Amino acid sequence: MKLKYYIATCLVSAGMLIACQDDFADLNSRPSDISTPNVRFLFTECLVNVEPMDYSAWHYDVPRLASWTQTSVGTGGNTDNFNLITEQGSIGSHVDRLLRMTNEVRYQISQMNEADKAKYGYIEYLLNPLLVMIGMNDSDMYGSRQYSEAERARYTDPPLLLPKYDTQEELIELWVKELDLTINYLTSNKINDALGSQDFIYNGDVAKWAKLANSMKVKLAARLINTNKQRALELVNQAAASPAGLLTSSEDDLIYNRGKNNNHWNNDFPEALANDVLLNFMKKNHDTRLLSVFTKNDFNSIVVQAFLDQNKQLPPYIEENAIIEVNGSKKTFTAWKGDGEPWVRYYGAPLEIGAGQDDANKWIFNPTGTLFTLKTSAGADKTYRALSFRNQEIVKGIYDFTYPDAPDVAPDKDIEQTPWYGIFFSAAEVNLLLAEFKLLGANLPQSAQAYLTEGSRLSAYMYDKAAELNKVPYYNRVSVNDKLDKSIKINSAMVEAMLDNDAFKLTGSVRDQLEKVYIQQYIHYIMNPVDQFVNVRRSGVPMKNSTVLPWQAFDKKLDYTNRIPRRFKVSEPAPTDKLYEITLQAWKDQNYSYGSNNSDPTILNSERVWYDKNAPQFGAGPNVQ
Repeated sequence: MKLKYYIATCLVSAGMLIACQDDFADLNSRPSDISTPNVRFLFTECLVNVEPMDYSAWHYDVPRLASWTQTSVGTGGNTDNFNLITEQGSIGSHVDRLLRMTNEVRYQISQMNEADKAKYGYIEYLLNPLLVMIGMNDSDMYGSRQYSEAERARYTDPPLLLPKYDTQEELIELWVKELDLTINYLTSNKINDALGSQDFIYNGDVAKWAKLANSMKVKLAARLINTNKQRALELVNQAAASPAGLLTSSEDDLIYNRGKNNNHWNNDFPEALANDVLLNFMKKNHDTRLLSVFTKNDFNSIVVQAFLDQNKQLPPYIEENAIIEVNGSKKTFTAWKGDGEPWVRYYGAPLEIGAGQDDANKWIFNPTGTLFTLKTSAGADKTYRALSFRNQEIVKGIYDFTYPDAPDVAPDKDIEQTPWYGIFFSAAEVNLLLAEFKLLGANLPQSAQAYLTEGSRLSAYMYDKAAELNKVPYYNRVSVNDKLDKSIKINSAMVEAMLDNDAFKLTGSVRDQLEKVYIQQYIHYIMNPVDQFVNVRRSGVPMKNSTVLPWQAFDKKLDYTNRIPRRFKVSEPAPTDKLYEITLQAWKDQNYSYGSNNSDPTILNSERVWYDKNAPQFGAGPNVQ
């Protein structure tokens, strides 16, 4: 069994061009002679098992979360079952894999002699912030989780086969303890890194791991603001005063890439249209994150001209932004109005239930499927997209892309095979959270405005980095045939222009200022939908009647704010399940319904996870006067 760790990890390492520098003589020995796995390779295997959001999460869970947070809309618009949970994905079940491998690392280190413990002992501490990050993500939608006793049967006598459920309150304190252990060990010991490129996150930079652990305390604290604000402020103050420091620059970001041939997964997940109110807010403020998190539409200057040449009506919102010269029967597109490329290529859809079936929105949802088509010379239809979708290439790598063009033109394709890079935690997020905590009374050295400005600036560059690393369309190159096409790559002038808007300036009451901070957190979390949902759930932002970015009514007559689930549903285990009594007790202790009532969105709204119990209702704004 031990041999599999050498083989599996070195195969992974080869895929990432990670050089295993050790003497491989043992690999040529008989399997029975290999008794101790290399803890360095085990660590890499742990990193490979870091997965906060896999395919099933993006396929089943994210479309709901993104709709509930008013970020995106289904391609046919929202229907009256948008708040119902049918199939569920994997959110809530990711930490087990990482725990399994981490417990093996801990065990192997415990069996070492003192000299090897001194050399390799720090490695187990590096895994704590990753466990906290994934464990937090699992707990967000379910509350109590199996953690402290999970995946330990192999190392206990008798085997611990029935691990308990830790409550969310217990989990928070357990995670704080694990983070403090990491911070204290890494800042109190002289460590000569033994990992090097086996650490494909920070390349053996122990100081960055200490920053990550310390910054994770701030992320944990944000979960507590409505349940135990004093404890939340205490954690933030500790983090601010720690010698470990905090993630402060993009060089500290947790950028994750398993290897040059890894594309995250192979399947596509459901497409989603950008919510028009959110998109228009970002476009109004020239928010550069818009350019990469949502897609350009297909109506570039060539396609617009092709529609004119075939005497086909343009979508009204596109035509109003186009300068068209008329000479007799000939119409010629000459330029874009207003801000032009790339901003003129982004349009969203309304989220109101039934909007997709409303004839007034036919130029948005195209119910007949014929409004955005042109004819080829052979008489075939060629269809174009007029709206902006969630950019899937930031979530999954190795996509091919065909640039839009007129019918019968040889397609300009981007077929470069690129791996996927995820940015799981960043200095941008830390600064945006510190802006919030400064307003809530934390003892921090800078002003809330300074944290908000720096957090938003770093967020802009983080999204740009994600687009660059994943080589999303229009970043590295534009359409070869469209002379007006512009790259979505950003520059400092664009970022500073964004930050100069009122949406990024803190004025008015504490509540007013918090709203603006929460809006920037909300936008920053678009790439991390669970964090975004938690942010909306705990803040009440976007908020009703806001003059900045309002919470929108899903229905003209019915208030849906108490009809949107605030957690995922849980199921009654089978009576034959060995964990039947333990699981059932965990649901009862949290006052959760299961069975037929489990699918009622009003029940899933009122039966909340522990740290959500005192949070504001959706759209109500933050709990502060």
